[in-house]
Amino acid sequence: MSKMFTRFLAVAALLCVAGVASATQFPNATCPDSVTIQQIKSTNACKPAVADTVAGVSGVIIGFDPIATGFDAFIEDPAGGPFAGIDFFTHSVNTKVAPYNFAIGDKIVVEFAKVDNFAGDEEIDAPNGSFGSPNFIVRKVSSGNALPPFFVGTTTQLNQLPTNTFFEQYEGSLVKINGPLTVVRTSLTGGLGTNSFLVISPSAPSDTVFIQGNKLTVFAPPPVGTNIFSVQGIGNQFSVSAGNAYAIMLRDGNDIVLNTPPNVTDAYPLTDNTILVKFDRNVTTASATTLTNYSLASFGSVNSAVMNDQASVILNITNGLSHGDLETVTANGIVGLAAGQTMTTPQSRTFVNGVLTSAEIQQANSDSLAATTPPCLDRSRFAGGGGQISLGNVGTRATMAATSGARYGSIYYMMDPGNPTRGGVAAFAPPAVLTIGHKWRLVGQVQEFFGETEFSNIIDAADQGVATVPTPKLVSVIQAARDTCDYTNTVKDGEDYEGRLVTLGAVRVVQRFIPPPTNGFHVADQSYPDTIFVENFNGVLDPLVSPTLGHNIQLTGVVHYSGGSFRIVPRGYSDIVDLGVAGVTPTNGRLSFSVAPNPARHALFSFNLPQDADVDIGIFDVAGRQVASIASGRLPAGSYQRQWSGEMSDGRTASAGVYFARMKANGSETSLRTVFLGQ
Repeated sequence: MSKMFTRFLAVAALLCVAGVASATQFPNATCPDSVTIQQIKSTNACKPAVADTVAGVSGVIIGFDPIATGFDAFIEDPAGGPFAGIDFFTHSVNTKVAPYNFAIGDKIVVEFAKVDNFAGDEEIDAPNGSFGSPNFIVRKVSSGNALPPFFVGTTTQLNQLPTNTFFEQYEGSLVKINGPLTVVRTSLTGGLGTNSFLVISPSAPSDTVFIQGNKLTVFAPPPVGTNIFSVQGIGNQFSVSAGNAYAIMLRDGNDIVLNTPPNVTDAYPLTDNTILVKFDRNVTTASATTLTNYSLASFGSVNSAVMNDQASVILNITNGLSHGDLETVTANGIVGLAAGQTMTTPQSRTFVNGVLTSAEIQQANSDSLAATTPPCLDRSRFAGGGGQISLGNVGTRATMAATSGARYGSIYYMMDPGNPTRGGVAAFAPPAVLTIGHKWRLVGQVQEFFGETEFSNIIDAADQGVATVPTPKLVSVIQAARDTCDYTNTVKDGEDYEGRLVTLGAVRVVQRFIPPPTNGFHVADQSYPDTIFVENFNGVLDPLVSPTLGHNIQLTGVVHYSGGSFRIVPRGYSDIVDLGVAGVTPTNGRLSFSVAPNPARHALFSFNLPQDADVDIGIFDVAGRQVASIASGRLPAGSYQRQWSGEMSDGRTASAGVYFARMKANGSETSLRTVFLGQ
């Protein structure tokens, strides 16, 4: 079960409890002092209960949970000691990045929070329980503070058993065990959870200590039998099949001193010619910057190596590969800083070459388009296997850079400059709040999330400065809604607009949901039966307000795929402009027909009806063949606009050249010559 999902269940249960009994606020008249961590964690006269709100909780940050499905900052009283540490669950807010920019060693004060309990461990979090918009209040007091002293215990004191009452007082605190220790079981044999392992001391072989390497960091378990000089981290509880177990959470590879060489844990591009190689612990500068300790599968060259920090190195490379090709970097001869052990077996990491654009990620895989078993699928070539649904089956590590164009809770839409075809892609739960209108470099993996191409498992987000959110593309309903697998890749359909900002120029609200728009409403082109769903995505719209049924609106939003169909998701109510009952401006009493600009890639035809009329507007090639229809049916008196972007009736895009637009209305006929510049 994912951490975010279990958090949602815990919050839902707490809300039910809170609805029965009102919560107490601390401090109060009975307990007037600022609330300490010890008051929350231990039994005392001023101990807040679950769901009580607290103010003034202070401590030094000793570690972070950087996993994007739910962030935490662990704080401890500077003096340390029993009941001195606590988990500050910050929901979807990563306090390591702007606007907080907290770091280990910062002293903070949580001014407004609520007491909670997760997996048997008391914590503080947002009083409103909202994952997407938590309302906790926190401020930094100072930086660079010494960390509280580690509690140095034995394997008996810190063993994993849920009956171990001694470990309870050090949950959320820094703890350490000195060796010699031995690894006796790992998650590779099952039953412990990912990247977890058990260690014992030869002096007390019946007391096993649970080491968790997958919450605050990603640390692969050492082989069974590995000797450990020391292990340290933050104490916590975890839900396991046999109940809650106590564990020591590693903050990074430097929390464990192994009598083994370092390991390569990750590698990915930072630019088109630089890659970051990460190790599981600190390594010596001399070995990590020796060029001969690295090689590329492409037989390209490693031109330079500089330390990024003591556990990672930036390599400048030349490999001659194209964007999207797979590259592999191999390291050997790297020396661990603490134990002095040298890698003697090469270790490799594969990644997608280059910093990709949204369009490169979104581009359809030609192999899946041409496939017959399963039949034609429009999916990214960088996604993991699994057809249109590859949830959890992600592709190879990749880096992308694009502008953050829209946000819906924990989902962002990243867009390329100029709004090109397929130039948008969803990014799920990045480890930072992505400022809209900034360019961001993201490191993650691609999956097909129930039919929508998504960049997920994002481990890094770097702000690359102010950019421009692309201007929305003016499209028709059928272009945005069409859901076909186009083998020739020539038909304009929803896949071409997925993740991009679009505008529907004048569409009629034809269906609402009550209460409006809890989920959304449908709109249709005025002259076509084609409809598309407008979704209230992650609650961006006010549930008490909805466009009026029968009104025409100008609609802007992102094309999103969900529930087996494409839909438009507005960014807010400014994306919905009500044009009134007819959705037109008053007439001037004359029949008129015009086009501008001309020539154009997106020609906008304007026409005026002095009275109700049966209207038919068609686009014809120079041979007199009708290639498209842009209006057909009965329309009330008024002024109208229709766009033609080259789409023909068969779904293909017209070739550049001269075309004629002919309007028939109440027995009158008017023709215009227009030049289409092509797409």
